[in-house]
Amino acid sequence: MATPQPTGLRKFLKYDTLDLSRIVSSNIVDARTLLIIRAIVALHLVAVFIATLYVSARDDVFYMVPTTFTNLSNIGLTAYYLTAAYHSHNYVRTKTLSSLTNQHWFLTSALSLLYASVVVFHIVVPAIYWGMLFDPNNTMDTLNKYVDFSHHGADLACIFIEIVFNRMELPWVAILGPLLMIILYMFLAWVYFAARGEWLYGFLDWSTGPVAAGWYIGLLAVFALLFVLQKYIHQGRDSALKGRRAVVAAQDGTGAFEKSQQQQSNAAVADEEASLGGNRHVQDVKTVGGGDKAELEDIPLGDSKMEVPEVAVAVSKQELDA
Repeated sequence: MATPQPTGLRKFLKYDTLDLSRIVSSNIVDARTLLIIRAIVALHLVAVFIATLYVSARDDVFYMVPTTFTNLSNIGLTAYYLTAAYHSHNYVRTKTLSSLTNQHWFLTSALSLLYASVVVFHIVVPAIYWGMLFDPNNTMDTLNKYVDFSHHGADLACIFIEIVFNRMELPWVAILGPLLMIILYMFLAWVYFAARGEWLYGFLDWSTGPVAAGWYIGLLAVFALLFVLQKYIHQGRDSALKGRRAVVAAQDGTGAFEKSQQQQSNAAVADEEASLGGNRHVQDVKTVGGGDKAELEDIPLGDSKMEVPEVAVAVSKQELDA
């Protein structure tokens, strides 16, 4: 059975090197407990979103829901948790990665980019709010206080919980998530200013000249630095919990998928090197679960001295000759 050739975008986003088992597994708790944790947080975030819609409509500021960075970043956080909970539920129910392997590869890559964005944004959002925007003289009713604290405090707790309990990784290409989203938001802020004649955030006002330029460049730099920090925090977490991970992997069955995914990731890297002029081999393909990623068996050709991995991603002979 032939598999489709990876597109340029798929290669660029490193989809074939992603370990899909990380999305549904934890270093600390089994997959079922991770699902429960994610479901509880997701329910909280949905409640906050509904409350946000209500108070925005009641206070006649509904236009701020799709325009303020706070609201948009919390919508992204809610979307991430709901999606992660869905994939966790599918794994607990079926003991397979079918919800990930059966969907289009770009949806999985998009989830990786979204995760990279929310773990960066929800450090910045509380910091800017409490450091620059908070007004102690602003009187709010109980529901507004609930929404306000959830957007600028509890959101950080939600991210902390996910970082501690999940096994998501941050490949370098995922830095595009937060950077592209903040650039798109800057364009949205300009459109908002053109339409309403006011700035969503005063520090984005380009009439201040060099000061505004400093803010735009500085924000991009801060997001990039926070991504790097988060990347090494995630790596440190996995390293520190390696022993516990082995126990959990044996308990919930994710260890077998982890090994298979790692072999496939290694094979994808080997195939990339082979396509650039390395040793050639053909492959006998056996699809697992009918998805984008397949478990494969390599058959070496001739007297190739390359050590062939147990699992590989299928490539055509034409690609190897390219």
